[in-house]
Amino acid sequence: MTDPCVQFALAKLDAFLKRELLLPKKVDTGIRTLRSELDSIAAFLRKAHQRAVQDEQILDWVRKVQDAADDIIDILDLFDHHKAENGRALSVTRRRAYQSIADQINDVKSILEDINKGRERYLPANSSQAALPPSPTTNRVYSHLHPRIAPLFLADADVVGFEEDKDMLMAWALDMVDEHKVMFVVGMGGSGKTTLAKQVFDAVKQDFGCSAWISVSKSRNDLEILRNMLDQLCRCSSRAETAPTPLQQSSHFYINLIREYLLDKRYVIVLDDLWVDDVWKSIKLALPTSNRSRIIITTRRGDIAYSLKDGSVDVHPIQHLSLEKAEELFHRIAFPGFHICPPALATLSNEMLRKCEGLPLAITEIGHLLSTKGEREPEWKKLRDGLASELRSNGHLVNIARVLILSYNDLPYHLKNCFLLMNTFPPNHPIQRTKLIRLWIAEDFITEGNNGKELEDLGEEYLNELIQRNLVQVWQMDIDGRPRTCHVQNIMHEIVLSQLQDEKFCEVYPEQRTFAVSNERIRRISIHKGDLGQLCPNLRARALLIFDSLDPYQHSIPIGYSSLKMLRELHLEGANLDMFPADIEELLLLRYLCLRNTGIRSIPKSIGKLKHLETLDLKQTLVRTLPKEICHLSKLRYLLVYRYDIEHYVAFNTIKGFEVAGEITWSANLRKLLFVQVNKNHKIIVAMRGLRELRRLGIMGLRKEDGRILSETIQMLPNLHSLNVAAENEAEVLDMQKISHPPRLQRLYLNGRLERMPIWISKLRDLVRLRLKGSRLDQRFSNPINILQDLPNLLELQLLDAYNGEQLDFNAGKFQKLKILELELLRQLKMVIMERDSLPCLQTLIIRRCGQLRQIPVGIDDLSQLKEIHLYDMPENFVSMLEKNGGSLYHLVHHVPLLRSYDAQNGGRWDVKDL
Repeated sequence: MTDPCVQFALAKLDAFLKRELLLPKKVDTGIRTLRSELDSIAAFLRKAHQRAVQDEQILDWVRKVQDAADDIIDILDLFDHHKAENGRALSVTRRRAYQSIADQINDVKSILEDINKGRERYLPANSSQAALPPSPTTNRVYSHLHPRIAPLFLADADVVGFEEDKDMLMAWALDMVDEHKVMFVVGMGGSGKTTLAKQVFDAVKQDFGCSAWISVSKSRNDLEILRNMLDQLCRCSSRAETAPTPLQQSSHFYINLIREYLLDKRYVIVLDDLWVDDVWKSIKLALPTSNRSRIIITTRRGDIAYSLKDGSVDVHPIQHLSLEKAEELFHRIAFPGFHICPPALATLSNEMLRKCEGLPLAITEIGHLLSTKGEREPEWKKLRDGLASELRSNGHLVNIARVLILSYNDLPYHLKNCFLLMNTFPPNHPIQRTKLIRLWIAEDFITEGNNGKELEDLGEEYLNELIQRNLVQVWQMDIDGRPRTCHVQNIMHEIVLSQLQDEKFCEVYPEQRTFAVSNERIRRISIHKGDLGQLCPNLRARALLIFDSLDPYQHSIPIGYSSLKMLRELHLEGANLDMFPADIEELLLLRYLCLRNTGIRSIPKSIGKLKHLETLDLKQTLVRTLPKEICHLSKLRYLLVYRYDIEHYVAFNTIKGFEVAGEITWSANLRKLLFVQVNKNHKIIVAMRGLRELRRLGIMGLRKEDGRILSETIQMLPNLHSLNVAAENEAEVLDMQKISHPPRLQRLYLNGRLERMPIWISKLRDLVRLRLKGSRLDQRFSNPINILQDLPNLLELQLLDAYNGEQLDFNAGKFQKLKILELELLRQLKMVIMERDSLPCLQTLIIRRCGQLRQIPVGIDDLSQLKEIHLYDMPENFVSMLEKNGGSLYHLVHHVPLLRSYDAQNGGRWDVKDL
């Protein structure tokens, strides 16, 4: 018989083992339940957003639901982190971790039960109407009418900066062309759309049989708008008819009534402040399209306007005021006596104008406030430093905030977080499109839908919608019309900063040496200038963004806090680092790592621990070799490791890429791979053949014998949009002849000798930009122009030391879309001929170091779209012929607005001369 003590011990052991085995299963079940619960909460939050909840009691409840969602996300992240950290072994550490997670699952379930007491769980669709208020388009009323009404009563003398816009719109309105026309006037809130439309309306309405000014803002429904329109049309009519009062008041009834009334009349109608396209579609049914009638629609929603543009519908975008006009308006309001800024306030005045960025509403409101302060410098400084507080609900500038925040409130649910993230960047900081989209992807702000679109394509659509809604401004445009960099207007940025903190989205620190983060629910930390200080122990931050550190970091950064171990994004661009921070290897959930513009020289093998990493940005660092552990990062989408070393612009290859130590297997998820150094290792090229999702590839250090393998590989990359290929040195030949079925490239950069011009390039129907550098094509065997001239979408062509012929002929009718032409170091070139009807869209011509070129291209005087000519290190006699004063050939280029020459000086400086 077994000893009772042994039996007891065995029973205890059996119970313990059951608990040990059941605990992981229990946690796994709880995690699955939470994931499902999170989906339900997300659906509810989207519905609450669409209903524009205003009731404070409901808002408080919605905030609690959002907090619960954050708690669930934290638990899911903690679960993933412990799995990555401890593997599958049933260790003491793992058991403790599971027990902690199990306890937290129970806690959040209790919280959810408390939240839902007295309400149906997450408001199912059949009961949502009872708990959430109606849609804002039917019942939302804004009480702050002053900012919308004031522009209607401005005298012409009080309006500054719209002279050209007014003249253009008046000419359009009074044009005698016998057709019905619609003009959308589009601009940011406060940009002067209503002011401009009112000026035009008052100036032209007497030329029409009847007229109406209709406000169609969100506070009005279709029936109210149609009734108001009929009333105004009848009252302004020469017959002074009275609008009927029907027994049956419906939109359909009024549409028929208005249409019948206008059938034989020429009318002008302004629809002010359109937000929803359905409103315009309803009104449009009431308007007959005859008698040369005109309709002006003001809106912030450029996405609506441009989607409706056609032969009879046009769009007029309102630009912000120029610095000169902004200054005139500001001085007129802030200094009502003589409209002149006293010298003592000049600096402060300019600072205020920079904040306003030409936005008329901001200039007007700030100017009016400062006019009450007199010319006392301390009062001006006080406003400058306290501008953010004045924009809040109890501030003197609340009208600005009320107008601008409407655009944010109108955003669909999926765009709000995207826009908020943009405001974590410093003001006046150009935000790169590609970097922004990578951050959105890391944040899960962009998710794959049922349409099969790539996340990057969806990201571009999101950004374009924010731009068209006039919430985001383009800073720099790419050649193909896509925004390269963008930013949020300064005043809007100030307003949104408070929103970031109120919604616990991000804690922003504009400029201070150190700081303490005390709100544990803050999800992101953004440091514009300063260094990470004390953190609360239970901080739940998922992103740390540092844009400019004040103190150098030695061999680590202070991210070793347990409270930062759940980071998904770590952005340390420009940080004073000379070594890879060791603590980063503990950030096992990291998706985005940017160490761009730092001094780090190597990446440790431990990088392989970051299994969730999607972006590794080491651009402009000193890293030249990556460990083979980079292959372990199966989720990697963007691998950016290169540096521009531009000591002098004559260098053959200014890009320094990276090598990989040992065997390599690339992540099949890669979308961008820049720039790989081959250095006689064919296996690196062969390993790329599985990268079927790759969009952009930069590959260097190639020899002629690599041509066959490279050509075969390129044909196996169906989604490749951009290809940058560089030879080992300027004497090495690039063998690119063997590609028969190229991918649909949009950008192609070939850096190296070409024995012949690759014929397959003529098949690239989507090619937008082409750069040939160091090709040195022999005119006896290959003329690049003949191969390229029929490319239907080519916008930019760079021939840099690419051709050894004496003459380039641009034949009639060719290069129909080319906008930029750059010719550099064409040593034997003596003549360029541009035949009539060639290059009709050319806007920019750049000529560098073409010492034998005798004169400006023949036929340049026919290029009516040419806006700029830039001449770098060209012979003095060549430049002198084009000078305005006495140049013998100036008459050929007198139509070009910008004509400039540059001569290189010692120390990398340029002697610039406007001709």
